[in-house]
Amino acid sequence: MSVHIEVLSGLGDKGPAAIVVEAQGKRLLLDAGGALHSNDTITWTNSLAVDAVLISHDHIDHIGGVAELAEDVPLYCTPLVAKALPPNRAWRPLPERGSLEVDGITVTTGQAGHSLGGVWLHLAVEGGVFYSGDACFESRLFPFDTPPPARVALLDASYGSYDQPQAHCVRAISKHLYQPLALPVPETGRALEMSLWLAEEADQHQLTLAIDPLIRHNLAALLALPETLRRPEIDVAIASVLARANDENALLRLISDRNDTPAQWPDHHLLHTGYLTPDRRAQLAAGKISWQRWNVHLRASHLVALAEQLGATQVVPLFTPLCDNELTAWRSLLSDRLCTAQRFPVNSHLATFSV
Repeated sequence: MSVHIEVLSGLGDKGPAAIVVEAQGKRLLLDAGGALHSNDTITWTNSLAVDAVLISHDHIDHIGGVAELAEDVPLYCTPLVAKALPPNRAWRPLPERGSLEVDGITVTTGQAGHSLGGVWLHLAVEGGVFYSGDACFESRLFPFDTPPPARVALLDASYGSYDQPQAHCVRAISKHLYQPLALPVPETGRALEMSLWLAEEADQHQLTLAIDPLIRHNLAALLALPETLRRPEIDVAIASVLARANDENALLRLISDRNDTPAQWPDHHLLHTGYLTPDRRAQLAAGKISWQRWNVHLRASHLVALAEQLGATQVVPLFTPLCDNELTAWRSLLSDRLCTAQRFPVNSHLATFSV
């Protein structure tokens, strides 16, 4: 029986993640992303009919649309990700690393290197369909597990053709640390590894530091997981951060991102390290905030390496622009493996896209 894939949202730009895989008479939804901006609405849920939902991780652009789904649709996620579901939403456990049957389809999961409780997803249909969710090879905390081979690779391409290594990002951020600084971060993602780095920098250069209690709570949750779900030899560093006291008048503040604005931090300069909303892009242009990326997504060479490791013949770059120079770059990187159709059958080459 043929397998079809439809990218309901997340193709051609940074946007909510929602992909349907049709196989063996079933329709499985991979992620249920919500709007990235407060004034936006999602439309991918309109007239949606699926048999089950698989959630990769708990960031809003991957889980924020769950409230729009029918309550009786089975939803699968890891226990840590389930904490971000709407209250009383029923869910079934995905393993952090392992396999299970969902409507007769074998689903394999592995660590994606991006966030607490986050996993990639592999469906054992028609040579394999692999979905990375958000993924990264460079995390100091979160491992990235080698996935099984897959004919189709639906990959996190949030950074486009960008290919700077994490060491470059760290050096650039370190230049900002000698001023009152607040760093808003997603509390289950880069917050955890940035807390370790900032603690080490603060100790080395005698800087004061405060870490948001929610970030500390999530660090403790990570430490409570089986040690194989963390990078090796990192436990001592995590325990050290958890043991250190917050300075009430800290020069450096690592904060859970609550849509913070410069007006809310009159005594600190805001430094962002990830995706900027339109409002924040305007603040950056006006010199009210600073920005320097901390890698938490696949950079270009890593995306290509993953596609080659999978043996994929159809590669869909997700969450990234696919027009003009960007599309030219992807054609150069992926050659005839590039697939940019919104709906396509597995094992059929389609490389057309219109905006």
